[in-house]
Amino acid sequence: MRSLFLKFFFSFLLINLLLISISIGLSYLRQLEFPPMAHKHFARQALVEYGRTAIRAYEAKEFGHYAANLHKDAGIRILLFDAKGRSLSPQPVPRRVQHMVMRSLKTGKMTFPKKGEESWLASPLQNKDGKSYVVALELPDIPPAGMLVKGMARGWFGWRLVLLLLVSGIVCFFLARSFAAPIGRLRQATRQFAAGDLAIRIGDQVTSKNEIGGLAKDFDHMAERIENLVGAQQRLLRDISHELRSPLARLRVALELARQEGAADSRHKALARIELEAERMNEMIGQLLSLTRLETGAREMQRQEFDLAELLANLVHDADYEAKNRGCRVTLTGNGAFPFSGSEELLARALENVIRNAVKYTADNSSVTVELVHAERGNRIRILDQGPGVPEEALDKLFEPFYRVAAARDRQTGGTGIGLAIAERAITLHGGTICASNHPQGGLNMEITLPG
Repeated sequence: MRSLFLKFFFSFLLINLLLISISIGLSYLRQLEFPPMAHKHFARQALVEYGRTAIRAYEAKEFGHYAANLHKDAGIRILLFDAKGRSLSPQPVPRRVQHMVMRSLKTGKMTFPKKGEESWLASPLQNKDGKSYVVALELPDIPPAGMLVKGMARGWFGWRLVLLLLVSGIVCFFLARSFAAPIGRLRQATRQFAAGDLAIRIGDQVTSKNEIGGLAKDFDHMAERIENLVGAQQRLLRDISHELRSPLARLRVALELARQEGAADSRHKALARIELEAERMNEMIGQLLSLTRLETGAREMQRQEFDLAELLANLVHDADYEAKNRGCRVTLTGNGAFPFSGSEELLARALENVIRNAVKYTADNSSVTVELVHAERGNRIRILDQGPGVPEEALDKLFEPFYRVAAARDRQTGGTGIGLAIAERAITLHGGTICASNHPQGGLNMEITLPG
């Protein structure tokens, strides 16, 4: 049985059938626990009722037929005697029953069985004309199982049982469908997703708050994550193809110039240009490989303990040395140790990209401030330059690969537009965040938060 709906349906239906069977069985056991012979008042009423009917049947010459039907339908045996104790029944009379009949005639009262004997009763009765008889009746302690089945299939109880099964079947049908339908929609969405429809979502179709609803939300989260990754890869490929056109075009021009016969100085400049463009392409490819590893999360970080303040001090020292060519300074503020666990190499590359970016765009003869402090959510690093800043609408795009602000951060600066994207991915892998904002007094403010 491969259909999940049928499995649910028949499972629920089987449970209902078992419950009905258990209820019937308990009712049967209840009758065994309290047999009719335990109630003498009921026994007297039964003997009188069956006995008077038997007397009327005997006088109508139908006693044999009545006794046979009573035994067949109810499992009760009945014997009839005259006023002298002689049997009027065609059936053989057990000796013990004959003794009970004689005792009943002698006492004029109903005779009950002794402890350990079968459930025979005997009592004198009279017809409507006053003629005396003795009736012996056997009420079975254990009701026959066949009588239980007949009782179930007859009368109102039988219809109730059929109605109960019908209602149970309907309830099981809708209950099974409520479980199987969301899973069916999830399977369909999975097939669509595998066919290339990465925008498929099913959270609005499966609104239940149980495990299936949670599975639908997990599917949406997975689909969104994969769609973002695939989209990032596609955007990266488009950007790469676009970015490589310019250096390749310049390489072709420089190569043609180098091939032309002319002054040695012109040829030397063309070869120098080829070397420069080759270095830029090599740098771009290296950064693209780093970005790809960070995008897919495939990089295994080798975590180690190191001092974040010491790492920043080394980076600031190197950046300050390079910034002196433009009359700029890079300073670090912050005291004390800042222990941190992570990839020192990866985090150093990320912070270096941000600091070098600030040095590149700060004004000549200005300064770049790097601040390290303990914050409520961990360690906060603030990098502030004194450059022109960026338009407000461009702040959220600074961390996208190959994005540049046309006014100040164009291709003439020599950057690839990947440094901040690498920094953002590396900081995110360490559980941190990075955001950019324009300082009120001018310059771009980069704020990095790392877990403490």
